[in-house]
Amino acid sequence: MYTQEWMSSMQPERGMEDLPLLPRLETMVEGLPKSLMNVLDWFQENDAHVWIVGGAVRNALLGTEINEYDLATTMTPEAMEAYPDTIPTGRQYGTITFRNNGDSYEVTTLRTELGYNDGRRPDEVQWGDSLLVDLSRRDLTMNAIAVNVSKQTFYDPFNGYDDLNNQRIRSVGEPIKRLSEDALRILRCYRFMDQGNAGIWWPENQLAEALRTTKPMLSRIASERIWSEFKRILLGKQASKIVQRMADDGILKQLFGIDWLQHDLAIQLLNQLDGDDVIDRLVVLMRNFNSTECEDFATTLRLSGKEKKEFLFRHSKMGHVPEDMDSSIRIYAAVVGTWSHQHLQIEKLFAAHETWVSDFSEEDVQRCIDRLNRLKINFDERPLATGDYIMQQTNMTEGPKLGALKAWLFYEQIARNLQSLDEIDRLLCTLSWQTDDASHWPKLQFP
Repeated sequence: MYTQEWMSSMQPERGMEDLPLLPRLETMVEGLPKSLMNVLDWFQENDAHVWIVGGAVRNALLGTEINEYDLATTMTPEAMEAYPDTIPTGRQYGTITFRNNGDSYEVTTLRTELGYNDGRRPDEVQWGDSLLVDLSRRDLTMNAIAVNVSKQTFYDPFNGYDDLNNQRIRSVGEPIKRLSEDALRILRCYRFMDQGNAGIWWPENQLAEALRTTKPMLSRIASERIWSEFKRILLGKQASKIVQRMADDGILKQLFGIDWLQHDLAIQLLNQLDGDDVIDRLVVLMRNFNSTECEDFATTLRLSGKEKKEFLFRHSKMGHVPEDMDSSIRIYAAVVGTWSHQHLQIEKLFAAHETWVSDFSEEDVQRCIDRLNRLKINFDERPLATGDYIMQQTNMTEGPKLGALKAWLFYEQIARNLQSLDEIDRLLCTLSWQTDDASHWPKLQFP
């Protein structure tokens, strides 16, 4: 383990120019959370070098929101654990999480990495003493900038700031080598192409070619990591163009074994969708695929049980709209729930562009939307007639027929907008429940 004397005497910033903080970096430093300043002070008190690196520096230079701060340090993981509140997040790779006043910061020891035979993680990690070497192993130049708060300087050995100014995505060093070290970087590159309100930044030619060349390595990445990254891509402000680029580059087929068209309508509509529900984005993306393909898609992505259930449920409603009648709209809303408003908006989007194949027009869907809004549906409505009530009124015993009658009464309650048990009583007298085959009785369903 390195001694404090050795750490204080090393010159980890050697080989790089000390640059005075740019105005936006000054603003970042002046606004650092007190909890982070406490952590930085602790490193200084323990004669260790420490820098803010990665996304926080990039976002500060872009003038966008900073969501988290990551640090790099000369201190080893063992030495960092002397801090009062830590979590060994990735100790074997040099990463320790520091906690202070409810905030968390990942701190990673300067390191060099040897071999990436699995395309996911280094075969060997060695603690280093050079910030330049540490920055040289990062993916993109925009992410290879470091700030020394105590010295009020920053380091940009790969000209990431120039790339930011020129809206250019460029790898640190040789692109294929960088992407091969961790195939998830392929998806990260597509995510960084989406710069939100600043538009789209396309990769320089060598990196663009490397993305297409290395895509088979995506098969080595855990599905959970792919879903985490793809989710962020889908929710981006420029998702339609980025996902289409992924389709054109063969990335989507590599990931999911499914082909999308050039100028694919479903992809084009991603950014016309209101809200930021990622399941809605998936539903739009997969709208024209069948249920089996969607099941496979969800399994491949390793969606959580809740996500998969909601995705398959919503997808099963696509391509269907209710009849433009009060009773049909009420039944529809009871089945689909509060998502019915969003569902109709999605169907309207597709109907506006698929007039030659759709069974309904944009105007048809709009009439349903208008009626749904007028009816002011109570989405929390529950059956008025309980099982006990039905047994008392009919002398029916417990069993499938009782359940079927309860479902039928609830169906009629919703369709006719019944509000009291007296109305249920009068309805029950008109239903042929004594002799009819219960398997044919209506129940709430859509479509």
